[in-house]
Amino acid sequence: MDWYPWGEEALERAKAEDKPIFLSVGYSSCHWCHVMAHESFQDPEVARVLNHSFISIKLDREERPDLDDLYMTALQLAMGHGGWPMTIFLTPDLKPWFVGTYFPRNARGEVPGFVTVASSLAQAWQDQRADIQERADEFAAAIDQVRERTLPAERARLDIALVDGAIRTLHGDFDHERGGYGDKPKFPPFSALEYLLKYASARNMLPGDAATTDSLVQEAAYQALFTLECMANGGIHDRVGGGFHRYSTDGEWRLPHFEKMLSDNAQMLALYATAGRIVEDDSIQSVFKQVEEGILRWLREEMWLPDGSYANALDADVDGEEGTTYTWSWSELQSLLGDQMGAFAEAHGVRPEGNFHDEATGQLMGQNLLLGPLDPDWAGAYAKLREVRRGRPQPQRDEKAIAAVQGLLIGALAFADALDEAQALAAKWAAFEPESLPHMLVDGEPHGEAFLDDYAFLAQGFLRLADSSGNEQWRKVAAWYAEEMVERFQDEEVGDFFYQPPHMGIGFARAKPILDQAVPSANGSAILVLQRLGFAEHAARALRANLGWIERMPQSCESLLSAALAHVIANGPDEASATPVTPTKLNVRLETQEVTPSDDGWAHTALLIEIPEGYRINSTDPPAKWLIPTTLHIDHLLGEAGFPSATDDHYEGQLRVPIRLQPRGKTTAFTLRLRYQLCTDRECLAPAEAEVEGVVIQD
Repeated sequence: MDWYPWGEEALERAKAEDKPIFLSVGYSSCHWCHVMAHESFQDPEVARVLNHSFISIKLDREERPDLDDLYMTALQLAMGHGGWPMTIFLTPDLKPWFVGTYFPRNARGEVPGFVTVASSLAQAWQDQRADIQERADEFAAAIDQVRERTLPAERARLDIALVDGAIRTLHGDFDHERGGYGDKPKFPPFSALEYLLKYASARNMLPGDAATTDSLVQEAAYQALFTLECMANGGIHDRVGGGFHRYSTDGEWRLPHFEKMLSDNAQMLALYATAGRIVEDDSIQSVFKQVEEGILRWLREEMWLPDGSYANALDADVDGEEGTTYTWSWSELQSLLGDQMGAFAEAHGVRPEGNFHDEATGQLMGQNLLLGPLDPDWAGAYAKLREVRRGRPQPQRDEKAIAAVQGLLIGALAFADALDEAQALAAKWAAFEPESLPHMLVDGEPHGEAFLDDYAFLAQGFLRLADSSGNEQWRKVAAWYAEEMVERFQDEEVGDFFYQPPHMGIGFARAKPILDQAVPSANGSAILVLQRLGFAEHAARALRANLGWIERMPQSCESLLSAALAHVIANGPDEASATPVTPTKLNVRLETQEVTPSDDGWAHTALLIEIPEGYRINSTDPPAKWLIPTTLHIDHLLGEAGFPSATDDHYEGQLRVPIRLQPRGKTTAFTLRLRYQLCTDRECLAPAEAEVEGVVIQD
C-alpha cells in the first residue's frame, strides 16, 4: 500500500484532495504492530480501500514522541486506555475522529475486522462529513483541555505533608503479596520506586514525629525493596542473558511480554544499583548485585553500537513468535545440565510439560521460563545456558539512539560505577552544541529536533556523572544544556515546560508532559535539574505550577514528588500560599425557597449565584441545564438559557438569573440543577453541577 512519512507532502495532499488521513503509530519492537502490518497492511483489499479513500501515514512513535503523545491522549479519552499499534483516522486539519489500537484483518469476536472498519469510515466520510467534523472538533477541544490545563491546587503548599501523603497513597495501591501496583498486566513502576528510595534515604532530614516518620520511612523502603526483589525473581527478569523484559502479562511478574527496552533497563540499572547500596540484608544485596551485573553485561554484549551509543530495543518476537529465544524445553535443559537438572528444575519451577503459557489461549507450550528466588550460586549454570542461547535466532535490534534514553543510561552507568562507559557515552552526546542537539542518531547520524526530555534527561545524566566521577566539567555541560532547555521550552507565564518548541506544533494541544509514564515526567526531570544547578526559585515556580496534579494524582507524579522532597529539604516548607483555595461548589440559592404565582399564573424567582473571588463563571452553550418535574413549566426571562444577555462572555461577583415557574397543580416541588464552569484568566476547572430545591404554592 501507499505509505507516506509524516511531513508536508502527505499533509498537503490530504488537504488538496480533501481526503481523511489514516495514521498508524507503532515502533520497531512492538509485537502487535508487526502482526497488524502482516495481517492487514500487506492485504490487497485493505490496501485498495486505504489507497483509494485515505492518505496513509506510518509513524514511528519514537521519531515523533510529541505526536504519539498527542494522539495517545485521544485514544485514552475515547477508550480509557492506550496501546500500540495506534490506529487513528484524522481530518485533513489533523483532528482525530476515529481511534483504536490493533484490529485483526477479519472480525474476531466483538472486534470488527480492519477491512470493514476502513470501508465503513471511507463511506462515512462521504455521507456524514458534518457529523465527523463536529466530532473531530470536540475531540480536539477535549485534548486541549486535558493536555494544556494546569490543575489548581487545593492546598498550594510545598511541605512535608505533601511528600508524606504520597507514601500513604502508594501504600493504599500497593500489592503486598507480589510487589508493584495493580493487578495485570504488571509494569515496573520505575518512578515510584525512585521516589520511594529517595524518600527512605532522605525523610529523616526533615522534622516530624519520630514514630510517624520511622513508620513512613520503613513503609517506603519496604515497598521499593520488596518490589525489586519480586521483579528479580520473576520471568520478567532475564537471569540468563541479563536485563528485563518490558512488562508482565500476568499479575505475578511471571509471564513477560518479551521485548527489551533500553529505557526500561537504564532505569532498572539505576534502581538496583541504588537499592543495593542501602539494603542491609546480605542475601538481598547479593541478589541486587547480580541483577546489576546482568544488566551491565547485556548492555555490553547485546546493545552497544559501533558509534559508541546504545541500541534502543530488542523485538518481542522472532519470526512472529514470542519467547523462542528465551524459553527452554525440559529435554534441552536436561542435556545441558546433567546431574544438576533435578536441583535446577526445583529451584526454577521447570516442568516436563513446561511452565510457559500462551498469552492468548492460556495453553502450556512445552517450554519453560526460569522462575523462583534468584540465587547467585546458579551463575555457572546461567553462563552455560547463555552460550547455547547465543546460537539461537535472535530478536531484531532497533539501532536508533534516542538522546533522552541515552541520558537515562549515562546516569544509570554512573550510579553503577561503570564510569568509563558513562564518560564515553556522555562525551559522545556532549559533542553536540546544545542549540543543535538532535532527537536521535540513526546509523550514527543526527536525525530530528530534540524535545524537552532529550535536554532534561541528558542534563540529569551529566549531573549524576559529575557526582559519581567527581569531574565538575560534567556539571558545566549540564548547565549549558539546562540553559538551552529553559530558552526553548519554558512556559514563561507559569514557569513549567512544554514538550516541543512552538514551531513543531500542529495547531492545537501543545503538550506539557507532567505525569510519569514508562519514563519519568520530563517536567519533573527538568525541575530536578534546575534544583541541582542552583536555580531554586525557577525550579520552585515550575513545581508550584503543578501542585494540583501532585495532589490529585500522586501515584503518577513521583518525579514531581522527588522534586518536592528536594525543595522541602533545601528550603523548608512554603509559607501559607496566597493562591485562592479551589472551590468545590458555587454558592447557589433561590431568591426565596417558596414562591407564589402572580395573576398570570407565573411564579417569579431567581437563582442567586455567588462567584468566589479570583474566579469567573463562563457562559457556555447551553449555559445552564434545568432539572424540572413534569408538573412544572419553566421559562427564562433573559438570555437563551437563563443567563443575562451580555456582550462579555463571563460574569464575576454575584450573578442573578431570573426565571419564571408555572405549576400544573396545587403545590409543586422542583429542583433546579445548574451546570457551571469556574475559570481564572489562565485556566478553567472541570465542569461541575449545583442543585437548589424549591416549591411553588398556589393560593
